[in-house]
Amino acid sequence: MKVLLVIIFFLRFSQLYSQEITQIESLQSLYIEIFKEKEKLGNATGFIIKSSTRYYLVTNYHVITQKNPINNDWLYPHSKLLPDRIEINCISKNMESYVTISQSLYDNNRNPIWYQRKIGKEIVDVVQIPLRDTSEVKFFPINYKTSGYDNVLITPTDRIFIIGFPLGFKGDQELPIWKSGLIASEPDFDQEGKPIIWVDAITFPGMSGSPAYFMSKETVRFKDGKYGLVRGPSKFMGVFSHTNSNVYGALWKASFLAPIFDSLP
Repeated sequence: MKVLLVIIFFLRFSQLYSQEITQIESLQSLYIEIFKEKEKLGNATGFIIKSSTRYYLVTNYHVITQKNPINNDWLYPHSKLLPDRIEINCISKNMESYVTISQSLYDNNRNPIWYQRKIGKEIVDVVQIPLRDTSEVKFFPINYKTSGYDNVLITPTDRIFIIGFPLGFKGDQELPIWKSGLIASEPDFDQEGKPIIWVDAITFPGMSGSPAYFMSKETVRFKDGKYGLVRGPSKFMGVFSHTNSNVYGALWKASFLAPIFDSLP
């Protein structure tokens, strides 16, 4: 039997929390709101990655454009309002409070500042927004490169966790909500001609842009056929995007996104 090192994570903030944070993933999902000037258009979820030079907020293309990434049509034809900024709920640098930072989505010449990719004519529904002023906040970037579960064989019916803000709902102290679901397609196979995995989970608006993770407190099967326990860092599985006829949720694969994240300046 193969047994890996047990790592337990506890974090106590001096004043923000009076109890321990037992999972660092609870600090990685950020609540965001989307605006057209002063008009709020909606809310969603995002998370932070870090390049060698700066922090990026990762969320969905449809969140910051209000457009369908497949054909670029408006999601809400009755309004046709293009967001121009977002607000991100962050932990303060001294970790004693929450602060909201406002980030423009366009430069002074009205060019979008985010990074996006295409697959054929379709836009990948995951974007990376470079953050400009982060001096007063504390981020907990996700580790999308390695985990304690890299040698685990992940299959359909395995449970994953999607961490975000369904319908804008937050836990105490502004923390996100953990929702679980089952992998509903073979992870190595693409769906709809895109690098996505189907997930059998009950999802809601507001969860767009949520990171998803695999972790287990039970015995797992390794790729070499052996079984054992893993208590290392969770495995980033991808970014939640949309639902298919309200039956299955779509998760953009981490294996597809990792090279994109690595290429950011």
